[in-house]
Amino acid sequence: MKQLMIAILCLIPAMAMAQEHYKAGSYWAVTSVDTHDGQFEAYVEDLDGLWRKQMDMLMKEGKVLSYKMFSNVNARKGEPDLWLMVEWKSAGDMMDTPYEWWEDKTKELSGSMEASRKKSMKRGEIRTIMSDTLLREISFK
Repeated sequence: MKQLMIAILCLIPAMAMAQEHYKAGSYWAVTSVDTHDGQFEAYVEDLDGLWRKQMDMLMKEGKVLSYKMFSNVNARKGEPDLWLMVEWKSAGDMMDTPYEWWEDKTKELSGSMEASRKKSMKRGEIRTIMSDTLLREISFK
């Protein structure tokens, strides 16, 4: 036990020095999306429905700070057309929220889990999710 305490005490200054020049900020969930040919407008229209309602609800609940969409103006082969970015208040708000909470909110917005699943399957006809990334914002002190 004494050795463990000594090891922890030795790590604390190293951890503090590791962030000497920057501070950690909020978490960003970034989804890259490839819209199928001719479907960009249809997909953005779809996002303006349920996704936007979800984001506004999460902001009202205090879990999400902001959300953004970025289009890739000069996309090269293999690059996404669109990035969806969600700024979470904390990683816990994103990852530790119980499934039941999400289920209740989904029912509230879509009417039922089945209706939500059907809409999700339909989205697969107009886009492909290329990746999901979790980033942590840092800034200089």
